[in-house]
Amino acid sequence: MAAVLLGFTTACSQEELAQSALRLEQKIARLERKTVQVGDHSMVYLEGGQGPTVVMLHGITADSGNWTRFARYYTDNYHVVIPDLPGFGDSSRIPTASYSIPAQSERLYALMQTLGVKQFHLVGNSMGGYISAYYAAQHPETVRTLGLFSAAGVDAPTQSIFMKELQAGNNLMLPSDREDFRRVFKLVMEDPPYVPGFVFDVIADKALRNREFDRKVFTELQQQQLDLVPHLPKITAPTLLLWGERDQVLDSSAIPVFQRHLTASKTTVSVIPQVGHLPMLEQPGETAKRHLMFLGN
Repeated sequence: MAAVLLGFTTACSQEELAQSALRLEQKIARLERKTVQVGDHSMVYLEGGQGPTVVMLHGITADSGNWTRFARYYTDNYHVVIPDLPGFGDSSRIPTASYSIPAQSERLYALMQTLGVKQFHLVGNSMGGYISAYYAAQHPETVRTLGLFSAAGVDAPTQSIFMKELQAGNNLMLPSDREDFRRVFKLVMEDPPYVPGFVFDVIADKALRNREFDRKVFTELQQQQLDLVPHLPKITAPTLLLWGERDQVLDSSAIPVFQRHLTASKTTVSVIPQVGHLPMLEQPGETAKRHLMFLGN
């Protein structure tokens, strides 16, 4: 019994230490954690800074933490909002709800209406880019600029390792244990940033707890097969297409596809060498530099 209690105490302290480390990162970025009710979902988000609003959307299986290190370059001059999208992070997960791209897009619209933000710069990575592009097509009057970082939603001419395996029925983004989570970490980043072991274990355990819900969302998105191509001509906001050169999840050959169909938008392309699928997490400073230059232009 003593050994069991000791193990339980250690696990709790690891969780608490990890949460303290994450809160410290949020504090350095001058972000505050908040909660708001959006429809049926309780939505957690990070907010900080003053100035024009920049909204940052994470990808599938992820949460707002993917943007924390990136956001520290913005909060001196921008008002930053980073939601845990419904179904992810600490926001609600409702088994009977839809987490389709249109459904998430409308939740984003409701969130911004609730916060009283009429126009903003929108940035999304992977699934977050998918939602961002669809949102910008549906609500063009609200989006000042659009940043698509390794965005999903179009068929890339060259298939990535992840897409080949997914089509074969093997989802490489759903880890089976802690060690397998290390493989996922290497899949999404060419050179992952240092993460202390106890923090890594807590993040891995959270991913394992949410594995089956993440599978539900993946399945819904696969069955839906929403093609962005018909929607891209509706986007009027200047658009930055930013990719990691070594993205193994969504190949950078998708860039010309986006460019070809963004007929009403001025596009800028930026490819970061030696970087994978999460440029804002793997190289936050360089990624922010390129995006801020785009905003300045």
